[in-house]
Amino acid sequence: MKYRCLTNDELTELEEEFKHFLISNNVYTEEWEELNKKNDKKVEELIEMFSDIVLDKALKNIKYMEHVTPQDIKSFKCDEDKMTLIGIASKNQHIDFTKDDLSDFKDELDIFKTTKTYHKERELEVFDLLQSGCTIINEEQYNKLEMAHTYSTKQIKN
Repeated sequence: MKYRCLTNDELTELEEEFKHFLISNNVYTEEWEELNKKNDKKVEELIEMFSDIVLDKALKNIKYMEHVTPQDIKSFKCDEDKMTLIGIASKNQHIDFTKDDLSDFKDELDIFKTTKTYHKERELEVFDLLQSGCTIINEEQYNKLEMAHTYSTKQIKN
């Protein structure tokens, strides 16, 4: 298994797609019901295969993520061949990024940016970040941090 099994709720939500998946694997209603009654290992294997297909497709569509802790904010842009991280950390130990308005502390923030190529398959790295607490964000949210980084580097040069 590449990622994780879908939960019962997720499988229920994707019931129609799962039925099509089973049919494409030559498992029809009667056979599926029989396999379930026997607690056959094939049931688990089919669910794992379907889970990987669904999660792989979903992970391919994720472009931006963010991880916020009291100490820092990390935003990720996930391109095909590389990932870009823009981070914000505070010099002030009393700032809590999960609660405070950052505009009040703009002079006390360190903003940094780095890029790396993937060490594993792109979707596996995205999955790992989601498992570690990242949430999916939109491009606009990421671009705000990118503008803040651009502004901060211009300020340093002047």
